[in-house]
Amino acid sequence: MPIAKTERATAKRATAKSAKTPVRKHQDKKENAKRARADLNRRLILEGAERVFAERGFDAAKMEDIVREAGVSLGTAYTVFRGKAEIYRDVHEAGDTELLERGAEAARVLTDPVDIVLAGVRGTVEYFLDRPDFLRMHLREGAPWAFDTSGAGSKDRIGAWEQGMRMMTAAFARCVDEGRFAPGDPRTMARLAVAMQQVHLAVWVENGMQREPGEVVAEILDQVRRTFVVK
Repeated sequence: MPIAKTERATAKRATAKSAKTPVRKHQDKKENAKRARADLNRRLILEGAERVFAERGFDAAKMEDIVREAGVSLGTAYTVFRGKAEIYRDVHEAGDTELLERGAEAARVLTDPVDIVLAGVRGTVEYFLDRPDFLRMHLREGAPWAFDTSGAGSKDRIGAWEQGMRMMTAAFARCVDEGRFAPGDPRTMARLAVAMQQVHLAVWVENGMQREPGEVVAEILDQVRRTFVVK
């Protein structure tokens, strides 16, 4: 191929490429903006749904209630979620994941097994106190948190519940093995500690959530110590 012809072909390709670049950048910008709007709408819907489910429960809540609370249109909601059941599942999924991380983070840097148990309990309780609507959602389901896998509330959340129970059980097992807690089955003891948390938090909600969160945390931790720690 003659050199002149080759240069013209190269120049033509370069011109075509430079012409497409602004278009591509514009498309990327639009896609990024679209994703940002979708993420924002998703967050608003989940936050609004959490408040609605806390007030009305799953059965009584309607999509219209959720979008009104979230400040988005019904059409927008259906571009993000298939329906109420998916929203409910995702609220719990996000909250359960954060809850597990809070409990694990609180105990991550500790070595003493009793401190690990107490830090895990503190992290869980403080999370619920920080998110009272999420707590009320859990309590509205009516499932006993300590009653094995029913504590998960639904089948699709059993994994998160089991992971939390395994963490608690391992910590209790160390305490028993080292003679820090009275002898007993570690899983049963972990479930008893979870039941304590549910009862205290339910009472806090029933009394209008007026009591200072710090006092609630201190009371629960004190009961855990009195119940399990060897004197």
